[in-house]
Amino acid sequence: MKTLRNLTLLLLALVVSQSAMAWGKWGHRISAYIAEQHLTEKANSECRRYLKHTLPYHASWQDYWRNCEGFGEICTAHSHYVNKDFSLRGKGNPDRDPVSRVDKITRQMEKGQYLNMPDSIVAMNLKLLIHMVTDMHCPGHVTYPKEMNFPVKMSLKIGGKKVARHKFWDGAPMYLHPKWRIEQFAKAYDTYSEKQIKKFCKGDPYKWGYANACKMVETFDYWNEGEDFKKMSKERRQVIEDMTHKQLAVGGYRLAHILNRIFK
Repeated sequence: MKTLRNLTLLLLALVVSQSAMAWGKWGHRISAYIAEQHLTEKANSECRRYLKHTLPYHASWQDYWRNCEGFGEICTAHSHYVNKDFSLRGKGNPDRDPVSRVDKITRQMEKGQYLNMPDSIVAMNLKLLIHMVTDMHCPGHVTYPKEMNFPVKMSLKIGGKKVARHKFWDGAPMYLHPKWRIEQFAKAYDTYSEKQIKKFCKGDPYKWGYANACKMVETFDYWNEGEDFKKMSKERRQVIEDMTHKQLAVGGYRLAHILNRIFK
């Protein structure tokens, strides 16, 4: 009975975690898939060695385990949202937001330092990076800084139902293209030149996080409260498509950049 009870609790935790995913499982898989196409041969080989599978396979690992006993500190909800004062670089609790954690893990593993870690720790760190780098780029998971005055409660209608802004962005890929497969998303979104990708990857997680925060301010002008998504003009829906396209692609490029740096 105890085993059955534990299994039930685990399943309930997984169901709850599904409703709180940034980008949803499809968004995370798309960015991870794009990242995998831009790994060096060495990085790809090392990722496969430690993960025993592809990047997309582990893309939502942190969401699946975040509410399960024993994983609270590793998969804490704080690490899915970027909500910080970027002037406090390197200060505060480095385990409470994805920007700080991505920077910390990268620095701990680069320059061959990962070779001094147990394989299980390397694998866990890789799973965290795969998830958190893409979380940093989801419009629904950027809620700061103070001077930007982010309105939190906004919604629109999809199929006659009210969908919160956060939930919309989490599921944006499937709202936009419900019948597409991951390969179709990757082909449509992985369209930037090597020069553009290099520019996207300049800087570090702190600079990327702040740039994302500035960019997210634009998204609050995309629709009016309670507006019907299907009745929007093609031009405005295209703006939403373009934002989704860019954020998923750039998240993938930056993930590849970090993994290539670690396994250089």
